Amino acid sequence: ASALREPEVAEVIVVDDASTDDTRDVALAADDGSGRLAVIRFDVNRGPSAARNAAIRASRSPFISILDADDFFLEGRFRRLFASADWDFAADNIMLIRDDAAPDLAKVAAPPFAAEPEFLDFERFIDGNISRRRVRRGELGFLKPVISRAFLERHGLSYDENLRLGEDYELYARAVACGARFKVIKSCGYGAIVRADSLSGRHRTQDLKRLADADLALLEIDSLPERSKAALRRHERHVRDKYRLRNF
Repeated sequence: ASALREPEVAEVIVVDDASTDDTRDVALAADDGSGRLAVIRFDVNRGPSAARNAAIRASRSPFISILDADDFFLEGRFRRLFASADWDFAADNIMLIRDDAAPDLAKVAAPPFAAEPEFLDFERFIDGNISRRRVRRGELGFLKPVISRAFLERHGLSYDENLRLGEDYELYARAVACGARFKVIKSCGYGAIVRADSLSGRHRTQDLKRLADADLALLEIDSLPERSKAALRRHERHVRDKYRLRNF
């Protein structure tokens, strides 16, 4: 519903990834009669990457914005992001809201960004995805940027359907490696409901291995300078250590 309330939104594609709840009915109930809503249902669960790719293929708009189930856009988000056109990916701050505290805005936590807009280079992006103790969760791979369809098509980019964890991170990393101008602005425009049983919170051990392997694949990009590869190795070790701990 929050997507349909934004006047800049030309179409909303909902992908029901073989859910066992009332996802499809809830989506259809949000239809505002504008003809912008379409619902796709998978017969078997194919994962977030496949769902994202299906929605992108089914859509025609020149810009793409991912909205995960239960999350929402804040009013005016796209007006702020489209205030300038000097980007290929444009992200804003995320409000992280615990599902048991959603009505209490005093408990909202948003990852910090610079007061002015900034562009992320490859090393900054990769290092920004290494979680650290006593630092509030705010990895840059959790961002939900508006994405230029032309950039994706020009570079043949899509979500890696082997990944069920870190699929956004992997796509953003490949895009920045291809020269994407990844802009981050200070305002909050995306609300993320944090649940203990979310997909990112209950990933399988094998999902960690696949994410670490994705870093190894990124290391094969010939155009990456050594400092970028060093950042990738740091992230790969970070994820691989988690995998080994879980797989002990």
